[in-house]
Amino acid sequence: MKDNKTIHKPKIWTKIGLTSDLDYFIENLSMLVGSGMNISLAIGSIGKELRSSKMRSISKWIQEEISAGSSLAHTLEQTKLFSDHVVSLIKIGEESGKLSQNLALVSEQQKKDRMFRSKLTSALLYPAFVLSLTLIVSIGIAWFILPKLALVFDQLRIELPVLTQILIATGEYLEESGITAVPIFLFLIALIFYFVFLFPKTKHIGQSILFHLPGTGELIKQVELARFSYLLGTLLDAGLPVTRALRSLGEATTFSKYKNFYTYLEASIADGNSFKKSFAFYRKLKHIIPAPVEQLIVAGEQSGNLSASLGKIHETYEAKIETTTKNLAVILEPILLVIVWLGVVSVALAIILPIYSLIGGLNRGPQVAPNVSVQETEGQEIIFEEPELEDPAEEAVLAELNEAVPAESLLNLEILSTGLGYLNVRDEPSLDGQITGRVLPGETYQYIEESNGWYRIILSDDTEGWVFGQYVRINETQ
Repeated sequence: MKDNKTIHKPKIWTKIGLTSDLDYFIENLSMLVGSGMNISLAIGSIGKELRSSKMRSISKWIQEEISAGSSLAHTLEQTKLFSDHVVSLIKIGEESGKLSQNLALVSEQQKKDRMFRSKLTSALLYPAFVLSLTLIVSIGIAWFILPKLALVFDQLRIELPVLTQILIATGEYLEESGITAVPIFLFLIALIFYFVFLFPKTKHIGQSILFHLPGTGELIKQVELARFSYLLGTLLDAGLPVTRALRSLGEATTFSKYKNFYTYLEASIADGNSFKKSFAFYRKLKHIIPAPVEQLIVAGEQSGNLSASLGKIHETYEAKIETTTKNLAVILEPILLVIVWLGVVSVALAIILPIYSLIGGLNRGPQVAPNVSVQETEGQEIIFEEPELEDPAEEAVLAELNEAVPAESLLNLEILSTGLGYLNVRDEPSLDGQITGRVLPGETYQYIEESNGWYRIILSDDTEGWVFGQYVRINETQ
């Protein structure tokens, strides 16, 4: 009779953080029971070596339940930690007196399942690492380097290409708001990843993506076929009914495409259909099971040796998994290189195009603006800018000045040599004045007035300017 003071019904525990301890529990229980040790003592011995305090508590409760008279299968089922096919195998082992053999079978299944999971994980780890590193480097460049480039391009005062404008705008935004924007961005990426690959109701989207990736989809199919053939063959050999074995397959797989297929097979065979007939009515069968595997299963069913046929399928696909895992990195590497290359080229073009545009502009030389006049003297081309009079009042003053000072009363002024081959014309009588044009030695102009050693001359197009008196000579003859 159970002592309610010492035996406490467990809560519904989850497997989070207990996977390695569960594997250790089953593996050692199989060895100890196989050696002839009492189940209760074996569980007590194992419980002392478990790392997780939660699993030690569960082990103690299992020991108490078994000591009180419960069966091992019933007790393990109550913990909600073991899958249906594990409980079924243990139950069959207890009923048939083959508990140690079935525990060894469960331990081997767990090893196979760990192997299948590790193959998938290792295959997906490399691309995930490369893409994550690319994302981190891209954020670092945008956050710390692009703002510096924005300052350089702003000082050059050149028109930037659209790609450069986008990257510069991104860099400036991150410089101002990166402390909040980057964590929010990474959180959104993690949230999208969770809903696409992990959330039960939407993870079929991520699985569909994985199935369509080069190499990855083939590896997933091989892993599922190896698990299907091994688990179904093992359960059938242990004496489990086909429908119960197919239900266990549906619980063991994480891919909805195969879960739906196993559920369909269970229902179809429960209705009295054979594997051959069930396969014939499943429309998407060719995307799940290759034709040779289908034929082997049908032949094994018809010959009454289905478990042997499933064993051959398992051996074949286990070997294929090894080859595909080794080749997957070679298949995915070019795709990852293209992704990284596109990112590098985008940044490089955004930086190089503005510099190329600037160099091209320098090679073309100075351009003559619309308000620039060209005068040829002794085979040389002289360029000087026409000052624009934006104020109508200035135009009126200039007109009055021209009327007040007749052309015959103006004095002549000759330009002397400066050592540079030209003399600058400025808009005011000072070296601080803006250069509006150039005059050449030997040319003669009329001047209006003199101020602080500067002369106000009239150029050929009736514009005016000031030249320095040190390099001119006044011609007093009329």
